[in-house]
Amino acid sequence: PIFTLAAALLLAGISMWLASTRLTFRTQRTDLVNPDKEYQQRWQKYLAEFGDDDDMVVLVQGGNREKMTAALEQIAGHIAQHPQLFDRLFYKCDLRGLRNRALLFLPSEQIAAIQGNLQDMKLLLESSTLAGISGWKVLSLSSLLDEAAHRLRVIKENGAIQSGDVTFLTQLNSISHSAAMVIDDPCSYANPWQSILPASPEQKDQLAEPQYFFSGDGTLAFLLVRPVKVAGSFTAANASVTRLREIVDDVKGNFSDLQFGCTGLPILENDEMVASESDTSTASWLALAGISLLYLVVFRGVRYPLLMVGALLMGTAWAMGWLTLTVGHLNILSATFAVMLFGMGDYAVLWVMRYEQARQRGCNVRSALLHTTRHVAVGNLTAATTTALAFFATMFADFKGVAELGWIAGCGILLCALGCFTVLPALLTLLDRRQLVPPTAIPILTSTWLPRLGRRPKLVIGAAVSLAGLAVFGVTQISYDHNLLHLQPRGLDSVQWQMTLIEHTAGASWNALSSVATPAEALALKASYEKLPCVERVVEMASLVPPGQDAKLTQLADVQHRLRRLPPRDEPIPHSKPKTDVLLEKTAHVLADLQGPLPPNDSGQLLTALQGHVQLLHDALAHADSNLAAERILQFDNNLTHDLVVDLHRLRDVSTPAPIKLDDLPPPLRERYLGKSGQWLVQVFAKQSVQESLWDFGPLDAFCKQIQTVDPEATGRPFATVEGLRAMKNGFQWAGFYAFLAIVIVLLFDFRKVGRMLIALAPLALGLLLALGILGLSGVPLNPANIIALPLVLGVGVDNGVHLLHDYLIRRREGLRSVSYPIARGVLVKGLTTMIGFGTLMISSQRGLAGLGLCLTLGVGCCLLASLVFLPAVLMLMGSGKIKQRGELNQCLPISRERVAA
Repeated sequence: PIFTLAAALLLAGISMWLASTRLTFRTQRTDLVNPDKEYQQRWQKYLAEFGDDDDMVVLVQGGNREKMTAALEQIAGHIAQHPQLFDRLFYKCDLRGLRNRALLFLPSEQIAAIQGNLQDMKLLLESSTLAGISGWKVLSLSSLLDEAAHRLRVIKENGAIQSGDVTFLTQLNSISHSAAMVIDDPCSYANPWQSILPASPEQKDQLAEPQYFFSGDGTLAFLLVRPVKVAGSFTAANASVTRLREIVDDVKGNFSDLQFGCTGLPILENDEMVASESDTSTASWLALAGISLLYLVVFRGVRYPLLMVGALLMGTAWAMGWLTLTVGHLNILSATFAVMLFGMGDYAVLWVMRYEQARQRGCNVRSALLHTTRHVAVGNLTAATTTALAFFATMFADFKGVAELGWIAGCGILLCALGCFTVLPALLTLLDRRQLVPPTAIPILTSTWLPRLGRRPKLVIGAAVSLAGLAVFGVTQISYDHNLLHLQPRGLDSVQWQMTLIEHTAGASWNALSSVATPAEALALKASYEKLPCVERVVEMASLVPPGQDAKLTQLADVQHRLRRLPPRDEPIPHSKPKTDVLLEKTAHVLADLQGPLPPNDSGQLLTALQGHVQLLHDALAHADSNLAAERILQFDNNLTHDLVVDLHRLRDVSTPAPIKLDDLPPPLRERYLGKSGQWLVQVFAKQSVQESLWDFGPLDAFCKQIQTVDPEATGRPFATVEGLRAMKNGFQWAGFYAFLAIVIVLLFDFRKVGRMLIALAPLALGLLLALGILGLSGVPLNPANIIALPLVLGVGVDNGVHLLHDYLIRRREGLRSVSYPIARGVLVKGLTTMIGFGTLMISSQRGLAGLGLCLTLGVGCCLLASLVFLPAVLMLMGSGKIKQRGELNQCLPISRERVAA
């Protein structure tokens, strides 16, 4: 025993040293996925090209846009002071550096149209000299009406409208309407020159000032920043997350009318890891304390509890060293293995129960240990093997995180059983110094388990069948919930803000990613994506590097040349006061020229609209006071000329003939949308309807399938989520099937008869059916977290039947037809310890982990109930003759090694 304990302690010490120095933690969700999967390889390829895209998100909620942008600026300023904690800050898109070349974003045809408009204004533009601006003084409402009358006469003569006429008359339409409004109310003046140039491209507005990121309703502003993670830490982003929250707390004091929050995948994962680490640690200690307390109550002393807990801790320490050598790391799932071992690795209970019974009947330590080996060892070995195989079966789940948990926990179960077979007997040999006592009758130890129920086996079996029928109905009500949001802790601030983000930006949480080699391919891909009904919007950077710049640069140079002689931007250009009667006469001439048949190519009814606006101007002049109308038209002419000068200056400002290059784009934009090898990123955001949530499996799967019709190589979190959820569900179902097959094989090898194997499986089948029925009737769905309970309950639940059937067969050879009290009591205690171990998981704030604890506790409890009530009734009904109400021999039979081996 001394050698055994020394070797065990040495191995435990080495194991803990290995775990403390080499064991690492992997916190990324991608670490849970099989890297050989095709979708995972696409994702890894994307990460290698563009880097980790996990951003922390700062949200500012309010109604004042200026205050919200000011808050973002302050937060960004503080973040920029901590490059060791944050990188890739992105909260605005500042493209003002491109504004002087904004015309490059227009198609060549539109730039050619601008050139044509400037050609029509050639006399005006060339009239300006360094000495004066006399040519601009003649630009007035009166001169425009004269030009209109001349053009209309030419149109009537030719019978068709030319393109230059369309541009001029369209502009006169706007000017006539604006002039008529000014005569009635001078405050109603609006710049009428807006139609002289093609409509501004979408990018042009973005070039005027920095563009901050807001939700569609304008109530949320966003800031994105990536944390600098600590490699190998269970909470790799914790320092960055903590500092970001401190920064936000500091800034929020300056904006009392705004609300601030932090969310995003790194924060959600960090909060989940911190909560998981705390909850797992707390659950482990609670499990250990609860099991120890149960041992104290059952054994009414501290000796046996300390020995059993010592053996359990020894096996757990070995498991830590073994997982460090074989796997080398823990993830969020496998971090719970210690709790599972505390609940399922307590094989010492039955050993100590049988050992103490033998000691109380007068056996010495060695004889008691041999007696215990004969009655318990095979059952323990079978139970440990079936439980370990159930864990090993989860390795078929095709989900790396679960496979690692299955390997670690399965090996841990076997090592805990090894501790029971080696460390516990050694401890008992060294520490049990009680003198041999004569056999005594102990009232609390009766010979059979549940004697009253045992006398009514048919009643028990009938009740079990009735409950099973009700449970079958409950099983039909079970649903499966893929939604990962339902697994998150409810009370976390980051989860609440994530829900707010989803509410205001539907679909923003899910986006597909494509990468191509050239900007032209990116734009073509964008056009294809925008045709899909599932797509909300497509974001890319390729449109900021306009195609065909060489030809456009020549056009821009021509525009610059034509605008070289503009009058100063802010210098007023005085006009002569017009005469109202002259304007009336000119409007009458224009109206007269508009009479008669219209040209056939006036498809837009331009002349009809112009007639209406000129008539409106004519009526306004006719009914207004002539002096007042003249003053207002004079002011209108001054404004008209000034606005045209300003507009042409703006045109000259945005037509610098210089190319837009990649280096001209803001660095935060290049970091996100341009890969290391020059790949161009296209980001596709999903459209989410009111009726469907993309967090549900069906809509998300449909989105992925539609995306792949455009780009089969597309990647992104939607693909990993869909494939991962599908793999988990199918994998665990198959894992349950494989676990069942492994259990059947082990039981056949152990009992050598199909009938006995079926009897051992009966409480498992009934217990599992009852547990699933309760879940269905109570409305608790299966989900990606608690479905792991299916193969585990198979392994744990079958242990009870194995122990009881082994005991029954041994007692039958001794002439008894019942289950012994010590073994049944041991099964009860072992089942309670397992329920305590799993039950402590229910304290977790993470709903997925808490749900797993609930399902495991319920499943083990139902299997325990079926084993202690239903199975003894079946065994009693199968036995022949009356139950012999006598205990085992009250003397310690000499047991040879040969007999033990047999």
